[in-house]
Amino acid sequence: MPESALLQPRRTRAVTPLLGAIAFLVLYLAVDVAVGAVGTGTMPLPGAPAGEVYDYLRANTTGSILTGVLQGLSVLGLAVVVAGPAAKVGGADGRRRAAVAAGALAVVAMLVSAGLSIAMGLVAESSSVDTVTALRNAGFYTGGVTHVVALGVFVWLATRGAAWTRPVRVMGWVAAVPAVLSVLSLLWFYASPFLPVGRLLCMVSLVVVGISLARGASPRAR
Repeated sequence: MPESALLQPRRTRAVTPLLGAIAFLVLYLAVDVAVGAVGTGTMPLPGAPAGEVYDYLRANTTGSILTGVLQGLSVLGLAVVVAGPAAKVGGADGRRRAAVAAGALAVVAMLVSAGLSIAMGLVAESSSVDTVTALRNAGFYTGGVTHVVALGVFVWLATRGAAWTRPVRVMGWVAAVPAVLSVLSLLWFYASPFLPVGRLLCMVSLVVVGISLARGASPRAR
């Protein structure tokens, strides 16, 4: 084999990250469909009166359980991406470790949120207003800003490697910026749209990453 061929980074095809990214996206989007099919009324926005939140959650226990189950299954798809080669393509060791740490935090935060959603569905009818609203708020912050900011950091770090194709790097930048900026929603209500926008763009970015790996378009670092 020519020496020049030995010096080229190897291109590998990996389908698992694409399957994980698709599951992450599709199962999360399925939450609205499933809850809409079994739910009644309109979910109160964050900051709504506690009594309004309590009445809604007591009337939609099945929806809370479905939300938790689907979100939990969804984030397992993200775990597959984090544990796979996506964070290991063409990046420095320190950045790889930081990317995996951020991805793991995103997974854990959403798993906690999913568990809290299931707990709400199980106890809402017999618990006090304070208990139910506390569970709801904790689930909102773990599955909202904590998860989305960590997800944005993971996408940003994982797509900076020079071995990635240009579409992967550009999409990673486009997705990570609003996701990380969603932290502003803690201080400024009008920054709240960064949460759904950043989350969805990061999911799409990971699908692009998965496609690149499945096609063998991104070489593995030597």
